[in-house]
Amino acid sequence: MLKKLILPILILTSSAYAGISEVKFYKNDQYKSKIKIYVFSEKRYYDSSEIVPKLGGKTYWYSVSGKMIIQLKSHKISVEKKSDIVKYDDEETVEISNCIIIRGGKVFLAEDIFLNPAFSKTMGFRLEFSESDKALKMYEKINISSIRYFSYKDKTRVVIYLYEPLEYSVSRQDGGKFIISLIGGSYPAAGENISIDDGIVKSVSVSQEGKSAKAVFDLGENFSDAQIFTLNNPDRIVADFLVSKEPLKNRIGDLPAITPDIKPAVSDSSTVSAVLPDKISPEKKTKRKIFIDPGHGGKDPGGNRIFGMKEKEINLDIALKLYDMLSKRPEFEAVITRKTDIFIPLNERSEMANKSSADLFISIHANASRNRKESGFEIYFLSEKASDPWSAEVADYENSVVSLEDDSKIYDSAALVLHSLAKNEYINEGSLLASYVAKNFEKKTPFKNRGIKQAAFYVLRGTYAPGILVETGFMTNSADQKNMNDSKIRKKVAEAIYQGVLEYADKKGWTR
Repeated sequence: MLKKLILPILILTSSAYAGISEVKFYKNDQYKSKIKIYVFSEKRYYDSSEIVPKLGGKTYWYSVSGKMIIQLKSHKISVEKKSDIVKYDDEETVEISNCIIIRGGKVFLAEDIFLNPAFSKTMGFRLEFSESDKALKMYEKINISSIRYFSYKDKTRVVIYLYEPLEYSVSRQDGGKFIISLIGGSYPAAGENISIDDGIVKSVSVSQEGKSAKAVFDLGENFSDAQIFTLNNPDRIVADFLVSKEPLKNRIGDLPAITPDIKPAVSDSSTVSAVLPDKISPEKKTKRKIFIDPGHGGKDPGGNRIFGMKEKEINLDIALKLYDMLSKRPEFEAVITRKTDIFIPLNERSEMANKSSADLFISIHANASRNRKESGFEIYFLSEKASDPWSAEVADYENSVVSLEDDSKIYDSAALVLHSLAKNEYINEGSLLASYVAKNFEKKTPFKNRGIKQAAFYVLRGTYAPGILVETGFMTNSADQKNMNDSKIRKKVAEAIYQGVLEYADKKGWTR
């Protein structure tokens, strides 16, 4: 009799800690569906085969090593079962205990992977779990892209970069607190705390309060006053916190003079006529390094072709022609990732450019679409947010090569951190280069102009130099492929890129 009583007691006890259930899924406050979850030790796990597609992504599961790669909106999350390590675009690493469990042949992912600030900061949208109605809620409307600070002799400048203009209010609190409330602001890294500690500003923390965001500045002993104003191209709110004592030493102002190349216009709401510096003057170079990256190669053939050459072959031929043209110019030093049919992981391409101190980065590809009527060329430059759904799809396709890379490959997170500090400069310069190349592409080649676009390509995100990604034509379109199979047309493509580089170099004063 005792044995018969023990069994149901054990079952009841275990069911309190583990079991399959469901939660509701909302997108921008609209109910969409339900998602299976596994509750274990009072911790929620989501069925990866359900949650990731609902967020617009794909999963790659490596059962032997216990590693999953989530490719989501042109970003990558790496999850490792054995080490409890989660990497977000290799920029940020978070330790989450028991991040993967397997039940009934399905891979379940810990809720913390999706709810921690690193996820929303990387993906550009945020997820929240509502305990009251047991629902996972996705909010896509993000209009605050990033926050950067600069320490000068006489002030600390904090810049809030925006995807669109926002109204704001300013207030002061006792205890040395200064607050900027962004009305209707949505920040992907709500909860982030940025430590500055330069004597004027101790730190800035960002929180999400309903449909608005709030930036709270903890001020230091050398703070005297603040000036807040807005700039555009890109839209941003600039906060200058002024020093109260003698100018502080060993700060940005002690370095060589600032020489901005692009001066954004001050909007009507600006209270101070000021321009955020784009870059510090580099030392004089005798030659500028132009880094050329023929996409795909080796075991990665690229897009499916209707007939003729493979994409990796087309990319390489155009790249070699461009390499030869640039090598003949005395003011340039041309560098190329590959001259033969070999496979190079995306991060190694960026590392090669960074180690060579590249001044420009040009990645050459050919496009593809399920619709064979799609045709023409596109020129991309970097953005954390795709300019349109098609751009996101193109980036997603080009980034999918990570599934072919060595499972044990470790990406250089330090390089990506350095890159992020100057990212806005590279975006501006990449946009300028893209405009010159697109103009010449339309003039010199038979391909239709589909426009200049933006997306988060890994190979551009990891390179700290202005860069573009050229999609020559569509492998899936018979007319485009016929043109790409023609050596004379491929030479014209190389000439178009070459002429675009020359015009950019002339604008920058490199040819004088």
